[in-house]
Amino acid sequence: MTEGQVVAGRYRVVRPLAAGGLSRVWLAADQMTGDPVALKRCELPPGLTPDEQDLFRVWTVREARAFAVVRHPNVIRTLDVVPDDDAPWIVMEYLPSRSLQQVVDESGPLPPARVAGIGLAVLEGLLAIVRAGLLHLDVKPGNVLIADDGRVVLTDSGPAVTTEGVRALARAGIILGSPKYLAPERLMSGVATAASDLWSLGATLYHAVEGRPPYQRPTTVDMLLALSEDPPDPPVRAGVLTPVLEALLCRDPSARPAPDEVRAMLREPPGVVQPVPVPRRRRVAVLALALALLTPVAAVPLTWPESPPEARPVQAAAPDGFVWYDPMLYRVAVPAGWISYGDGRNGLVATAGTGQPSMRLTLLETPPDPLAEERATRLPGYRRIRIERLPGSRDSVWEYTYRDAKRGEMHGRLRIFRAGSLTYTLDWRTPRDEWTAQVPALTTVVDSFTAKAAR
Repeated sequence: MTEGQVVAGRYRVVRPLAAGGLSRVWLAADQMTGDPVALKRCELPPGLTPDEQDLFRVWTVREARAFAVVRHPNVIRTLDVVPDDDAPWIVMEYLPSRSLQQVVDESGPLPPARVAGIGLAVLEGLLAIVRAGLLHLDVKPGNVLIADDGRVVLTDSGPAVTTEGVRALARAGIILGSPKYLAPERLMSGVATAASDLWSLGATLYHAVEGRPPYQRPTTVDMLLALSEDPPDPPVRAGVLTPVLEALLCRDPSARPAPDEVRAMLREPPGVVQPVPVPRRRRVAVLALALALLTPVAAVPLTWPESPPEARPVQAAAPDGFVWYDPMLYRVAVPAGWISYGDGRNGLVATAGTGQPSMRLTLLETPPDPLAEERATRLPGYRRIRIERLPGSRDSVWEYTYRDAKRGEMHGRLRIFRAGSLTYTLDWRTPRDEWTAQVPALTTVVDSFTAKAAR
């Protein structure tokens, strides 16, 4: 496929977008409407007999047309299906985005709260597919898109999405899917149900929060053997998401939770630590302080008198290797040994002993506009990685790289927290070649942040 080539007399190829497994995707222009579209080519699986190839061609077209009826904000829209001698072209809406796989590859494992929000969105998409009488059967990080506007969208279903299509291909010995995210019953018996998609959802969320699939083995054969015999590797970073991951990755399909249960578990994961309560007699002072902070002439001291010992709430221990920074309006964990000091406006500046990484936490009167700030940025060599709203919350994130005259290539992530009408930003910067090693510390800091009072 080359730039400028026209498919079906209508779709002009612009450039490649993605490739993997049995499909290739290009950005194309619909010459009838002028709209950009994603043009997917479904390749024939290797090793099929001529009869199996014919069967695959017939069912792939039928299944793609069946999937085109699904209309939901969390499912990519199929716009057209174009039969071809070898394999069909599937025309889908084009969504400027990165895949969840790309996000994890570039930024490291994601915080449990963010993964829960992504999971809720994918679950709603799967439910819309089920209501249409269909399955997806290829849920994986590469098929979950995080749009530039923050929307989470499930894309690129498997070649068989109806019960009849799955059975027809299974009878021919054709079981397709990504092995790392394939439900064990599909491997063992060729059976596929909505519960199989829930397994794949669990495997996808596991990858998002752990940074790796549930079965980490040196070869595909070893991985498939483990899938057929062993439980998933225990998660180590999932925290409050561990129960829902274990439930979704249950080997027995009938024992997996119903969608409503999954939704409830993702909305309120067991074990969520509630914010430390502010003692009643200090709340008026705290809110008055919050109001004062929002005036241009406010001068706020770094520390404030504490309550008598009997009035203080019991605080959880800081994460291992961290200490609490705990002023009146928020609490956040800071790596032990870092140099930390207030910025005179109830914010925080903290740096490692070498000067990098560094973090700055700031309280703002109005929420920042990352796009406007990006346009005004003066960082040399600036390049955007992403600007997006986090699913299921008012929070957002701005991630970028730039060049520092002394330290070379740098990687930064600005996390924006909303608490009532107050806004906090946490800007973390580190040398680019140290980013992956520093992601666990950044994740701990972000997960630890708690706003104690909001106006």
